[in-house]
Amino acid sequence: MVRSAEDRMTWVCTPEPPAARLQLADSPSDGAMLDGGWWPTSRDAVVELCSLVTALTARRGGVIERIMLQPDAWDRHPGRIGVGGAVVRVGWFTTLAADLVIITGARDLRVDLAVVAPGTTYAVATATMLAASRPADSTRAAGGASVPCQPRQGRLTRADDDVAAWETEGGHHA
Repeated sequence: MVRSAEDRMTWVCTPEPPAARLQLADSPSDGAMLDGGWWPTSRDAVVELCSLVTALTARRGGVIERIMLQPDAWDRHPGRIGVGGAVVRVGWFTTLAADLVIITGARDLRVDLAVVAPGTTYAVATATMLAASRPADSTRAAGGASVPCQPRQGRLTRADDDVAAWETEGGHHA
């Protein structure tokens, strides 16, 4: 994929991005397939990622350093976004499912979220996000919106390969 200068620049978020529609498990679990669900309001990655980073930082704490997404699900493909004085790198992987976002950061922070398409009905989106936020649930949500199942431990999944490749492609920033 050829990236434009616009995609390579750091997009700085507005001081108060819109609230993210996010449902997280009460407490992270190593046995869980997903940590919750996220329902963006649009396909504008800059606005939606600013909202997501702000909400995750407020709810879970920690420093978010990287976000992995599938490019076909989004209109713009920023390489970096500036949120609250920090820069978050955004990686675009065609091998990643469009209904999954992986957030990583300092101190082994990793949050896997099911992504509900912006145009999804309220009932289906709510059911999908609730199913994704159940810590022991490894099923798919009913109603047509799938919740990807990717175990965190045991065998290595394609998403884990992408994280490993990203960490070794040019160094980890401290």
